[in-house]
Amino acid sequence: MMTQEQLVAKGQDLYGQVDALVELIYSAIQEEVPMHDVEKNVLARVLEIGRGSLQLLFDALGTGDVGPTVELPDGQVLKRLEDLRKRSYQSIFHEFELERYVYAEREGQKIEFVPLDARLALPDSKFSFLLQDFDQNLTMEQPFGQVKQTIARILGVEQHVDSLERMNRKMGEHVEAFHFKQQPPPAEEEAAIVVETADGKGIPIRRPADAPPIQDHERRSGPKPDRKKMATVASVYTVDPFVRTPEEVVESLFRDPQIKDKDKKSKRKRPRPRHRRMRASLNFVNFQGDPICGRAAMFGWMTDEIAWRNPDGRKPLVSIMDGEESLWRELEVFQDHLDRVEILDLLHVTPRLWDAARLFCDSNTHAEHYVRERVTKILCGDSPGVVRGMRQMASRRGFSGKAKEKVDKICNYFEKNHHRMRYDQYLAAGYPIASGVIEGACRHVVKDRMERTGMNWIIEGAQPMLDLRCVFLSGQWDEFMESYINSQIKSTHPYRAMIDSLPWQMAV
Repeated sequence: MMTQEQLVAKGQDLYGQVDALVELIYSAIQEEVPMHDVEKNVLARVLEIGRGSLQLLFDALGTGDVGPTVELPDGQVLKRLEDLRKRSYQSIFHEFELERYVYAEREGQKIEFVPLDARLALPDSKFSFLLQDFDQNLTMEQPFGQVKQTIARILGVEQHVDSLERMNRKMGEHVEAFHFKQQPPPAEEEAAIVVETADGKGIPIRRPADAPPIQDHERRSGPKPDRKKMATVASVYTVDPFVRTPEEVVESLFRDPQIKDKDKKSKRKRPRPRHRRMRASLNFVNFQGDPICGRAAMFGWMTDEIAWRNPDGRKPLVSIMDGEESLWRELEVFQDHLDRVEILDLLHVTPRLWDAARLFCDSNTHAEHYVRERVTKILCGDSPGVVRGMRQMASRRGFSGKAKEKVDKICNYFEKNHHRMRYDQYLAAGYPIASGVIEGACRHVVKDRMERTGMNWIIEGAQPMLDLRCVFLSGQWDEFMESYINSQIKSTHPYRAMIDSLPWQMAV
């Protein structure tokens, strides 16, 4: 092993860099340097010290020469190949060119063991795990090109957008394994009600180069499947009961956000969701070549998550979604065996009442009164009465054509979901009646990152981003990165445990 004296001798330059950092502070004091310039100069010096520190480590460890041969645990004998092999290592401080010995059965055969790489647990790509962490954490909120510029501005590290995209896809391949190894949240941290919710959100997808031109999209309303592909976003969490009256809910719906509450102390705090976990999926082919139905995958995951977090079924299960029948049919397929309370998201009820108000009312004041009155009735459990009133009013006014079609469509929607609109019972039990969690999830997971101006995706790039965004927004990024790095080290360096028993030749 290298002696302490030898290590100190090789580190003199590094000590000099540290001394220069201290001198920089002395100069800032004497010359009254502005603080922002001090920070900039200190950062530059710290990055230089980091570069020198890693260089000292590489110099000390040398070329990874552990002898002319190495015997693997299975008895296979590898030979040290004659020539040193180079590899790049891009750290957060600097890009290094490493020269090290490699071991294989013979020249021309697959390299089985690289002692230096294994000792340092280097990734199979040139980018350090810490840099990958920084890069991909930033890409959760920023476009790849902006991340490239941000990292270059802060660390002086230049990367290509293509590298960031490949990194994202490779990291996304580990998300499923990460979820599989997760443990359920501690029982003492869970709340009394289990809630599941799901929704669909379109993602702009890049058309193939040989696809025919789009015709008449601007004139055609409704879904545009040749421009967007539907992702299913799902979430499971627990929450404590929050008993409210219909009047309290109506008051919150019509409260002016610009007017501050005079008596905040008397306002009750809504229980916060606990251990909210999210997933999202398109229809895609995974990296193993298996076709995945995104919607089925998400409802299957929700079912497994519920079984995991409510194994004895003692907690009430609340399912909140909008009125899309395909969502409820999918839920029935996967959860026919579960007792659950199905709730139509109230935030998909009120817009339809406003649509009706625009047909029946001649002023905004009248419209607000109309909506407020009918929301109150629906929250009191009288959605059939609201429907009857709408039909009677439309008949008295002699509605026909499009006006009658709109009224019929609203009434049919409420009638079809009547069994999911028993809001009086839900409020009395303290159940949530609006799917703000999934609405927020669709906005945060998809819209805020994947629907920015000019953005479009290919499926192979969109699904990893969805997977990683859900991990990130579920507050599991650090846990995921630890799992990802450990997995990469294990697969890249299967014989790393041998290092301690080998005669390492340190550099002098």
